[in-house]
Amino acid sequence: MSRSRWFKRALAGVLTISAAGGCKQQLFMEPGDYKDAAQLALPKSLEANPHGTVAPGQVDKLGGPVNTVTDFVRPPRMMKLSECIALAMEQGNVGSQSPNNPGFKNDALQQFSGRAVGGSDAIRSFAIDPAVAAAEIERSLSKFDARWITSMQWQKIDQPVAAQFLSFQQSRDAASFSSTLAKPLPTGGVAGITFSTDYSKFSQQATTQTQLVNPNYTPRVQLTVEQPLLRLFGVEVNQLSPTHPGSLLINGLQSTGQGTEGILITRIRMDQQRATFDQLVNTMLLNVEAAYWNLYASYYNLYAQEEGLRQAFEAYRYTKLRVVAGALKPQRQDQVQAQFERFRANVYQARGQVLESERQLRGLIGLRSDDGARLVPIDEPNLAPYQPDFHEAANDAIAYRPELLIARQDVKFRQLDLLLQKQLRRPDLRGFAQYDMAGLGTRLDGRAEDFGPNGASPGNAFGNFIDNRFNSWTLGVRLDMPIGFRDANALVRQAQLNMEKSYFQLRNEELRAIENLTLQYRRVNELYTVIGPRRAERESLQKYVARVRAALEIGGPDPTEFLNDLTVQQQLAAAVAAETQAIANYNIALAQFEYAKGTIQQYNRVSVSEGVLPPWVSKRAADHIRERTEAALKLREQPVAPGGTAVGGHPVSQAGGTASLLQLPPFAEKRDPLPMDLPKTDDPAPARPPGSDTPPGGRAQPGAGPIGALPVSQPRPLPTFGAGSGADFQPNGRSPLPPLPVGSRPVGGGFSPPAGTGAASNPDEYFRSEGRALVPEPPPLYRSATGASAAPGTPGEQPRSDARVILPPETKKASEPVWNPPALPTPPATGGATVPQPPTIPPTLP
Repeated sequence: MSRSRWFKRALAGVLTISAAGGCKQQLFMEPGDYKDAAQLALPKSLEANPHGTVAPGQVDKLGGPVNTVTDFVRPPRMMKLSECIALAMEQGNVGSQSPNNPGFKNDALQQFSGRAVGGSDAIRSFAIDPAVAAAEIERSLSKFDARWITSMQWQKIDQPVAAQFLSFQQSRDAASFSSTLAKPLPTGGVAGITFSTDYSKFSQQATTQTQLVNPNYTPRVQLTVEQPLLRLFGVEVNQLSPTHPGSLLINGLQSTGQGTEGILITRIRMDQQRATFDQLVNTMLLNVEAAYWNLYASYYNLYAQEEGLRQAFEAYRYTKLRVVAGALKPQRQDQVQAQFERFRANVYQARGQVLESERQLRGLIGLRSDDGARLVPIDEPNLAPYQPDFHEAANDAIAYRPELLIARQDVKFRQLDLLLQKQLRRPDLRGFAQYDMAGLGTRLDGRAEDFGPNGASPGNAFGNFIDNRFNSWTLGVRLDMPIGFRDANALVRQAQLNMEKSYFQLRNEELRAIENLTLQYRRVNELYTVIGPRRAERESLQKYVARVRAALEIGGPDPTEFLNDLTVQQQLAAAVAAETQAIANYNIALAQFEYAKGTIQQYNRVSVSEGVLPPWVSKRAADHIRERTEAALKLREQPVAPGGTAVGGHPVSQAGGTASLLQLPPFAEKRDPLPMDLPKTDDPAPARPPGSDTPPGGRAQPGAGPIGALPVSQPRPLPTFGAGSGADFQPNGRSPLPPLPVGSRPVGGGFSPPAGTGAASNPDEYFRSEGRALVPEPPPLYRSATGASAAPGTPGEQPRSDARVILPPETKKASEPVWNPPALPTPPATGGATVPQPPTIPPTLP
């Protein structure tokens, strides 16, 4: 055979080897991914120094001390919902996994579970899981990578042999070189080419006795093909099998990718991992939005309590002046002070609620609470009614919920696993073929023949190999079949049952998703409907407060409405908080509805993709939104030109909130300092009439000390009248009053003193110039228990100890309505009872 023919064969073999090597997918990072990884600020020695100590982190001081309810004032950081979402996507935490109660961070630390540490909910750590799954795909594909197996060994053989004519074989020097290139085929077979050279050198005595070629080199090339014919035959089943069938003829060929699943199943795991990451992103978005609106409602609650505290402060000043003037009883001042203290406690509690809501939001977006700023939400909530189509939303939920995608992929995995187990039930029948070419010579180069004492012998072993004088081939089959296939049949049955189980779980999960969507659909309608009554309640209470203020300015305080005024102040603060909480709950319900549909990412303008960022993305989303927000706030502070439009009303990255910063919430505006203590005054106490002393344990006069600075556990002592010199109540029916202050409003004709038969029956003589008011004599209706009438106006008459008051029958005017209670229904003759039905409450006021 000519050398050119062997050259063509060698070239064809090189091309075959190149094709057998296959193409390897690139696993190294893209430049953009590498840049992102480098920006994570990982320690330089984290990978290079595994034996170094992992030192605990150091807490740097970002700002001032942590703010508390008593140290609440911090510079505000106006925060939009879109900025919170951008920060959460970069460095946030997933938070609570309960979609029906969102808005809370996870405070539990990681825990050790035997061989791994888990429990973290950082979104940056979850973002690595899809990359780990992608690397698992590469491991699964590695089962089909070509393998190069090379070995070299040397031997010294010197063994005793009984047959002297064979002793030369056990006394020699030997060496062996072998290099194999094997390629596992997608069909389950193996193709390989092996080049080997054996070297042997015998003793000179053996050479003279047997005329051996000594020393001798034997170069050899062996082509091997092996293919399963029944079990694991085909491309699809080998893409499902966790291992490659391997080879029985090529020694040392081991399948890589141990511990992985088939390539098709691994890709399913990749899709499930992506869906899991989408599910975590959806949960994080829901928690961030819920925490944002909870903080919004908390600030409004604080705003309402502060307004109530301001009103209580003004009411205290108003009441104190009139108590000092004698126009109101002293106990009214105590009631107003109690109202002030109640609102002050509510302010502290509202501050604690704001701090806790802010802590929850900070934990979700990855910000520390000691950075010296307060997060103030400035987005306007969505107040538009939303009435979606339920069946369209249900179809979206079935199609887009990541949990259902995971369940569908699990059914697909069970189907493929059943296909694999059925294929593994076949017997293992393999066909194989080998073709061997060899040569012989005393050396690897030189002349083709070598002349020695015994004559000519082959010289150049490679030249002899190229002449193709020695070749052989082998064909064969091999069968391995268990008797009964019990293990394979059991695996098939398990795969069938697991597939049925997974299918039933999928249908149940779809039903649960629809029922959850039904709940969120009803909550959207319910919570929007609640806003109307809550707002009407707040507006009604505001009208009441406005009318009370107008009445105070016109006619002075009304003692009969005193308790109602105090109660309405509390109700108004509670109504404002309830209305804003209803608005916040409605916006949270909208986010929950989008979460139930599986479209919350589109709702918040978030997309998750692989690879590097697009070239037009030049900066972080959080920095971009922060710059636009600060610019809009500065534009908003500029004065409005006459007849012009306000600046700062341009869109600022709307995401579930407002489209502009033209209107900020009232709690985000600049306000006057909050009065946290009652006013301190040095006004002298009103003069008491001569002969009157301060009773023991009596009330401290207003203005005598810092009112409101008394501890809560030390209430004021109640006054004890009659324990002094008796000047409080005179036996002649007169009660001393303090003199009217200068400039006080005189009592007009609108007030009529009670009519009686005593000396004060004349209205003109009711108020005397000396500041003493006459108490009218008791009417003749006051009788003793024995029926004897007491002479009215009799000086020195002492009331009986067993005296009782007999009230006259009430007389009504003709114009007053008369209330007649409805008659009770008459029980039937059978002895049963008829329960009257309650009146029907109308849904709205007429």
